[in-house]
Amino acid sequence: MSTLKIDHSRINAAIARAEAGTSGEITCVVKAKALDYGETPLGWAAAAAMILPLVLAVMGLLPHDWLEGILSSLLGWRSIGVDGNLLTWEAILTYAFFQLAVFAIAYVVIRFTGLKLWLTPLATRRAKVHQKALEQFYARGMHLTAARTGVLIFLAVEEHVVEVIADGGIYDKVDKSFWNDTVAILLKHIKAGDATGGFEEAITVCGAALAQHFPPTDDNPNELPDVLIEI
Repeated sequence: MSTLKIDHSRINAAIARAEAGTSGEITCVVKAKALDYGETPLGWAAAAAMILPLVLAVMGLLPHDWLEGILSSLLGWRSIGVDGNLLTWEAILTYAFFQLAVFAIAYVVIRFTGLKLWLTPLATRRAKVHQKALEQFYARGMHLTAARTGVLIFLAVEEHVVEVIADGGIYDKVDKSFWNDTVAILLKHIKAGDATGGFEEAITVCGAALAQHFPPTDDNPNELPDVLIEI
């Protein structure tokens, strides 16, 4: 979905058509790249560093058994555990060294590959997208419309998540299921490979809802640009 193709001119025209019948405002924002999930590689790397050495130990593959030669030659350590005591400082340091290596490798692999997004729980992804959508709502001044009738349609491409945020003026007048249905409309089109058509239909239904409760005023000023924004 990262190569999603969107026809800006069609979507901009759809916004203009929808707003012609209402005093409300509609803005569409697309976030092409994934959001940052810095906690994901840290959490998984820490878990791997804690669990993998224990699993290997249970299997009888103790780190000091196969790292002894390497560390002895590099650091001049004496033979580890020759007295049968696994709690020598060399054995402990070897175990710690192995944990550090596992942590570093796991962190790098997860941090710089698609695994970071894949390993992030869906609830976390949705929460991050919601927060980003709210950030865009306020950054675009949608909370400053005269009658508080701004509607933001936000698509996070990599997360496959859509958010529709409506200001208090319109949100209080429309059933919550309507916004869920609008999200479903856009996602259905995207899965079918028609993101542009999805935005057009979502914009049309949002415009109809706005027109029902907030018909155009005599001057009907255009308070926000009628354009799709990619960030």
